[in-house]
Amino acid sequence: MKHKNRKNVIIMIFVLILIIAIAVSVFIFLNNKKYEYELVQISEDQIEYYKLEQNGKYGVIDKEGNIIIEPNYVSIDIPNPTKPVFIKSDDGENHSAIDNNENEILTGYEDVEAISINNISSNIPYEKSVLKYKQNGLYGLIDFEGNKITENIYNSITNIDYKEGNLKVEQNGQYGVINIKGTTIIKPEYESIIADGYYDDETKYNNAGFILRIKTDDGYKFGYANRKGKIILEPLYNEISRITEIIGDDIYLITANNGRYGVIKNGKEILKNKYTEISFDSNNNLLIVQKDKSQGVVDLEGNNIVPIDYDNIIIGGKYINAQKGDNTVIFNEKGENLDTDILSYNQVNDNYAIVIDKDNNYNIVDKSGNKKLKENYTYIEYFNNNYFIVTKEGKTGIITGENEVIIDLKYNAIQKIDDTNALQAVDSTNNRTDIIDENMQIHEGIENAYISKKENYIKLYSETDVKYYNFNGGEIKYKDINPNNKIYADKKDGKWGFVDSNGNVIVEYTYDMVTEQNGSTAGVKKDGTWQIINTEGQLVSDEKITLSWLDVTFLGEYYKLNNSNSGTVYSKTVGE
Repeated sequence: MKHKNRKNVIIMIFVLILIIAIAVSVFIFLNNKKYEYELVQISEDQIEYYKLEQNGKYGVIDKEGNIIIEPNYVSIDIPNPTKPVFIKSDDGENHSAIDNNENEILTGYEDVEAISINNISSNIPYEKSVLKYKQNGLYGLIDFEGNKITENIYNSITNIDYKEGNLKVEQNGQYGVINIKGTTIIKPEYESIIADGYYDDETKYNNAGFILRIKTDDGYKFGYANRKGKIILEPLYNEISRITEIIGDDIYLITANNGRYGVIKNGKEILKNKYTEISFDSNNNLLIVQKDKSQGVVDLEGNNIVPIDYDNIIIGGKYINAQKGDNTVIFNEKGENLDTDILSYNQVNDNYAIVIDKDNNYNIVDKSGNKKLKENYTYIEYFNNNYFIVTKEGKTGIITGENEVIIDLKYNAIQKIDDTNALQAVDSTNNRTDIIDENMQIHEGIENAYISKKENYIKLYSETDVKYYNFNGGEIKYKDINPNNKIYADKKDGKWGFVDSNGNVIVEYTYDMVTEQNGSTAGVKKDGTWQIINTEGQLVSDEKITLSWLDVTFLGEYYKLNNSNSGTVYSKTVGE
């Protein structure tokens, strides 16, 4: 019996431990879940509504260019252009929401506003799933259906630069942070809060933390909280900045007190505040430190790599140039002394590195250190695979790591188009910009051209010509980009017209320049002025429009304004 009772007790203890473990797991899961949120992503082809400006007043048009809301308001914001929810103001101070029939919605509040987002690369600079409302002089959050996310308990709600999905809230002159689910990230206890600027390709700015500031009798003091609001450093420092080039979960902070700098990793001090300057070398993940007038190098664990005994430290790829007087000592990234005339060694792939010697000549070396180029170049840059952009005597071309010339040194400049596998090459003899694809094929471009990188293609254009390319540099037709258009721009004998999808001429070749169909219209230019045609090729009106920019887009009877800071705006009157 005793054995049986003991067995029952063990079972009960096991069950109790299991229940506790499950409860803890559920608690952790739910606690973490409240910090997670999904940002609304909207591509260009999903947009249903655009802002319309006419004579200083604002309304809304749809994706075909039809007026949905007449331009009668001092301001209109479209926080989510896939939804018919528009925030209008008659006086610039009071705001309310209307739908696509101009009916008041989300009523019952003193004020309903969109929340602007600063410093993000988007044509929709608003929080896209929440709005702020005002009631009894205080603000809270609601969704687009009017459901309350928070009570009206804040003196203000604004965005935090770069941190879409996070909002700075104010109570009694103090600031905190909530997310778009209403979760309190940081209690409103600080004089100022900013994002630390951390960014990586996978999470964007989501893992950025927060630099906190309070005001004391001794001046401002700074602290730090991670993205979930956990206080990593109390506000005890004169300065704090994050080393944002270090990608990953580890948080490295450079701190300052009384003019002396140190480094803290995940809340643990790795360098005391005894340095007059600290900078970061992202090539090797090393810290260049200065103590009074002497410099040295330290790794990210605080270990000394190069003694703090030199007048100047210059990093050249994986090589460290330590200068003292007229002498220079070369170290590798491990701090080992090297006997070499190479000042810079930059490993670009498994097989090759780009080196620079003491005479500032560039070369390519293999993994055994053998120089591959007999001649010296004034500049070498790695592109991809086995291709290198090289410059000599003011001319630029492309070679392989084995010194095979792929593209003659005939261009004045060759550079990569950001976030693509394509190159733009400029020949100043005729001022033509060519496009070089990932296979090193040259696509003859356009003279006096500009480049614009769109959502899913590259546009090369001038005052009288336009060409399109994919992100690998291959030339494409606009039909490949938008196969549902009824008409397509076509050029013949130096003049532009339009053809249908089968190549039949719809508009004769009489124009100096045209735009592609957008919505139900396109633009045509002759003698310096633009007009608008429909998809049958007929002029929409006799009105002639003069525009000062080249990358023109029409929608309905309207053209897109350049450099708007409130999303995409179409107009019939030129803004300042």
